[in-house]
Amino acid sequence: MMRAAVLGSPIAHSLSPVIHQRAYDLLGWDWSYSKCEVASRHLTTFLSERSGEFRGLSLTMPLKEEALALLDSVTELGKRVYAVNTIVFDDLGSHGFNTDVQGFRDALKYRNVAIPEEVAVLGGGATARSAIAAVDDFAKRIFVYSRSEHRTRALVNSAEHAIVTVRPWEEVGAAMENKLIISTTPKGATDGIAINDVNRVHGTLFESLYHPWPTRLLHKWQEKSGNYLDGLDLLVWQAIGQLEVMSFNPSEIVDRRGDLFVAMREAALAHI
Repeated sequence: MMRAAVLGSPIAHSLSPVIHQRAYDLLGWDWSYSKCEVASRHLTTFLSERSGEFRGLSLTMPLKEEALALLDSVTELGKRVYAVNTIVFDDLGSHGFNTDVQGFRDALKYRNVAIPEEVAVLGGGATARSAIAAVDDFAKRIFVYSRSEHRTRALVNSAEHAIVTVRPWEEVGAAMENKLIISTTPKGATDGIAINDVNRVHGTLFESLYHPWPTRLLHKWQEKSGNYLDGLDLLVWQAIGQLEVMSFNPSEIVDRRGDLFVAMREAALAHI
């Protein structure tokens, strides 16, 4: 039996085992998927002691950046956004991939949301950099609202085409005027926006969190009947990307992406 797992801390709330196992059942794979609590600075030990047990690993925070220096290879996309959320093991070693970027793109495409010329991204971490890269081919300007000034260079470098402008978090209320807003902040970070700034909705909110469900920001957006995508959309689409890179026959996944999305999302909803 092939094995895979998700690593991170905290990890108890993760729905990755639920959705990956549902995909394995649908595909007829004799695979298992578990979750492992791995805190920052403990990934090196985990990989040295247990990597032989797995075909692949999913990474959540705080490991997406830490993994880069520990792998035998990393895709160019992973290097550009300075984050990998997937490790695949084979005879040549350990290989890092970023499926969050394509996950954002696939989610927007599936929900028929066009990427406008100007996009607002809330947050300054690994998921924010992936969001920037996801809209880079279509947006002309990306406004990032971040609490950390030292992350500016990494955020700007995540785009190859669009102009990225990093603004202080204190100005985040202005983001609500954009036609597409992608929130990548930690739990609770946007609660103040929900209370003070969501008076009218102009476009689409993509909330990347699914814990808590829904966030206060998403709940307020729903109350205003705004168009939105939620954290389960991103969770499932990035997981489908992980299935592709872990599979020994990627075309099998490509041919069933729609069916997989529906089944995996339903499985996730049943466990929220």
